[in-house]
Amino acid sequence: MMAPVLNDVAKELSGNSHVGKVNIEQFQSLAQTYKVRSIPTLVLFKNSKEINRFVGIKSKDFLLQQIQKA
Repeated sequence: MMAPVLNDVAKELSGNSHVGKVNIEQFQSLAQTYKVRSIPTLVLFKNSKEINRFVGIKSKDFLLQQIQKA
């Protein structure tokens, strides 16, 4: 459900911002590293450090606002 929203967010980002998606069934060790317990979990990083985390379905506008705040 989040894939279309994330694709739209990625299209609107500019500069040094990027969107990545991970299949946690395929990359279980990555899910464990970042303590992903629910799907979807969205993790916002800045300078390689986690600065925010969102669990559940979020709108494109909400995500863009959160990215702009960071």
